[in-house]
Amino acid sequence: MRRSAAGAAGLTMRTAPRARPGRQRGPGPRAGMTVLELLLTVAIMIVVAVMMAPFMSDAVDRRALDRYSAEASDALREAQFSVLSGRYNQKFGVHFQGTSFVFFQGAAYSAGDANNVTHALPGDVTITSVSLSGGACTLPAGTGNCDVHFPSGRGIPTESGAIVFTGPYSASKTVTVGAAGLIDVN
Repeated sequence: MRRSAAGAAGLTMRTAPRARPGRQRGPGPRAGMTVLELLLTVAIMIVVAVMMAPFMSDAVDRRALDRYSAEASDALREAQFSVLSGRYNQKFGVHFQGTSFVFFQGAAYSAGDANNVTHALPGDVTITSVSLSGGACTLPAGTGNCDVHFPSGRGIPTESGAIVFTGPYSASKTVTVGAAGLIDVN
């Protein structure tokens, strides 16, 4: 009997077992998804998305209200700091209307002034109330006492009071201007 070199060294070689009749050896269970599983997964994702849409829409609407009331507060602070810094040796203020507010330069608001910076509100956010010392404001036209002026170098407004922004679902934010110049959003 002849021995191979591997056998002489004490090593044995293994061979694959023979397949039994009637059984095939294959790669095992198939990996992947069937079309039915894929369609079911997509259908579940669509149902969840449809159920979440109203909640997401509400969150987006509330963010718009937060954003524009904060922008109005920022415009008031910019007017205040412009006066405090002596910018252009001018007076500054903010004019409020139903669908916008305007940062203006000068002693009084003038609609056609080229220096005006208008902040238009989206359709679902409006200014519903302007209650300032010194008189009434008529909305949405913005006639009457709808302006907050910062005339002195001390940053104290000539008008104090509250500006109410209303958004969808009757949510509201109030921008308050204090007599000492404190500006706050609630």
